[in-house]
Amino acid sequence: MGVAMRRFDPRGFFLFSPKKRLRASWSCKRRTIPGSVLCGLMLFALGLISLFTGQIAADLELSRLRGRWRSKQGHNEPIDIWKSKYSDLYYGCSNRGPHFRSTVRENKSNGYLLIATSGGLNQQRTGITDAVVVARILNATLVVPELDHYSFWKDDSDFANIFDVDWFISSLSKDVTIVKRIPDKVMRSMEKPPYTMRPPRKSTPEYYLNQVLPILLRRRAVQLTKFDYRLANRLDDELQKLRCRVNYHALRFTKPIQALGQSLVKRMREMSSQFIAVHLRFEPDMLAFSGCYYGGGEKERHELGEIRKRWATLPDLSAEDERSRGKCPFTPHEVGLMLRALGFENDTYMYIASGDIYGGEQTLQPLKDLFPNLYTKEMLAGDDLKPFLPFSSRLAAIDYIVCDESDVFVTNNNGNMAKILAGRSR
Repeated sequence: MGVAMRRFDPRGFFLFSPKKRLRASWSCKRRTIPGSVLCGLMLFALGLISLFTGQIAADLELSRLRGRWRSKQGHNEPIDIWKSKYSDLYYGCSNRGPHFRSTVRENKSNGYLLIATSGGLNQQRTGITDAVVVARILNATLVVPELDHYSFWKDDSDFANIFDVDWFISSLSKDVTIVKRIPDKVMRSMEKPPYTMRPPRKSTPEYYLNQVLPILLRRRAVQLTKFDYRLANRLDDELQKLRCRVNYHALRFTKPIQALGQSLVKRMREMSSQFIAVHLRFEPDMLAFSGCYYGGGEKERHELGEIRKRWATLPDLSAEDERSRGKCPFTPHEVGLMLRALGFENDTYMYIASGDIYGGEQTLQPLKDLFPNLYTKEMLAGDDLKPFLPFSSRLAAIDYIVCDESDVFVTNNNGNMAKILAGRSR
């Protein structure tokens, strides 16, 4: 049948010839080795194999890396510290999607939304951006936001003094209806003045729909005060795109600010084809807010401590802990050392965007020693700056333009302006 037949013993064993029986006897004896010993031998063998192959793989990887390094050394390719090889990978994504419905007209909206911003220019800019998005969420008509006149900077500029208000309204007309003021006829028809409230920080769209919208429908006008960071960071894509349209397209500076800012850029370019802009946040209020100590003794502790009292809600901080956590803004000297370490030579041209530096020229001098070609708006603009000097937000707008046009932007503190400029660069 083509199949070898073996005799079967009634006891349940196959019967073998003597030779086969001998081999069977030997194999049976071989199986008497304990399983734990066999297992150990196998694991030991596998370990040796793994160690050997792992060493080969490591040697191959090391050889490959050495080859790449030698190849780079052979080509002697210098690193271009003025450009990013990834810059071409970014593209704008602020255009509205095909299913983003157009805004409703003023008389069909749910009411009027008034906004009072807070802080310096770029903090207020963030508030304005979120105000447009909240108006969209509420299906409300937005009244041109009111700027902060009472904070540390004491700048009484209005929206129209800094931003092109007509462009702001027209460029967002498909997204949100915006008016310069509530019409007198509507104001006279209201039984009560606009309801005032302050939303919690980083409130979700659901908060505005559940808590603000019912009041808006009942009172026809709601004013949201101290409006900074009052909307959640994470929103759906279309609302994030709207944020981009507001911040980077609709908020255009007025012609006088734009003209002077571009004039300063031109003067920097006349001296050098490339320049660095440094946003140097080393003003007294910034240092006081940080809770850090910079070695100025009791005089510094007293002065910054008195300024810090203006913020009643700030916690007590340990200057040593803040520095160990990397929370302290770099000094001008530290900024200079960092840039030199990155490879920028001392003939590099630098524009300093800042307010009043704590410690004045004495604090700034170490940076000047490292980079002698250092300029500020005061040095470049001369008498052209005089009309803007009483207004800190307009001065900040001029700095923003020069920083935006620079080849390299550096900051010693990751604040609002740095974040906005990073987004704009992308």
